[in-house]
Amino acid sequence: MPNPIRSALAFAIALLLAQCPYAAKPWGVYQMLTRHHSWPEQLDRELQALGGQADFVLFFRDLSPRRGFPAGPAKSAQERSLIPVISLELTEWSYGQSVNLLPEIVDGGYDNHFRNWATEAKRHGGEIILRFGFEMNGDWFSWGKQPDLFKKAWRRVHRIFAEVGCENVKWMFSPNILWGTMTSEDGLEPYYPGVEFVDCIGIDGYNFGDHHDQWHEWQSYSEIFENTIDACTRFEKPIYLSEIGCADDPRKAAWIADFLENVSQDPRVQGFIYFNHFNPRKNEPNWRLDSDAETLEVFRQWAVETERLQNH
Repeated sequence: MPNPIRSALAFAIALLLAQCPYAAKPWGVYQMLTRHHSWPEQLDRELQALGGQADFVLFFRDLSPRRGFPAGPAKSAQERSLIPVISLELTEWSYGQSVNLLPEIVDGGYDNHFRNWATEAKRHGGEIILRFGFEMNGDWFSWGKQPDLFKKAWRRVHRIFAEVGCENVKWMFSPNILWGTMTSEDGLEPYYPGVEFVDCIGIDGYNFGDHHDQWHEWQSYSEIFENTIDACTRFEKPIYLSEIGCADDPRKAAWIADFLENVSQDPRVQGFIYFNHFNPRKNEPNWRLDSDAETLEVFRQWAVETERLQNH
């Protein structure tokens, strides 16, 4: 039986939305893309469970020539009035995360791949957000912690898209939150490709909770994001939270309520994408919003009320 105290959080969210001028924020959800033929059905189930009308759907791709531009999923997203947010890993998955392809990208080894990608994206025609080499300021991806090479790769590929005339792809500079020495000693400026090469900012950050590892503990929304949002305002681009998640915990419903309240009231943040996924094989927390009934209820109330406000 749902806890009445936690359930009341959902109705507090609805009241907040009715009063806050910034409340009706665009939002999206991560939907893992494995088999193209079953992906639309999986996406529909997720959206129905979460309630309301989402604005974005996020998924990951790599540089394998066998995959290229995901035309089918992009069309499926467009048919559901969703903007695809394509998180492009600067590797080929068959290589694993240990192979650094940034030098090869900079030297032109992937020019044909990106030219074909841009041509297909232009043919698609609908708006696409490209998260090129996301979390580049961390040390866990092969393209991370190499600011000079990263900027050169970004600018080279951006020029290819411009040559093709692919104007419907918007470029999202997507760092990880400034967290510990692994991301913060250099700040974000060394990685920033330049004002003319970036359309928007996307910040990745998670509440890993107390039990994930020795480096994480339960944190509030403000503790996770405030410093990085503040740092990104100097770029003078629209800011989104491109990956957000909270570990499973008895406090999760209250955390989601606080997160939604903060996002709703913050004019600096244009919208967010929730990483609604659980993969125990990767030893990651259960981020899913339906990990308990109270958390799902809080989010559904917010999503439904947001849709109502956007339609009025």
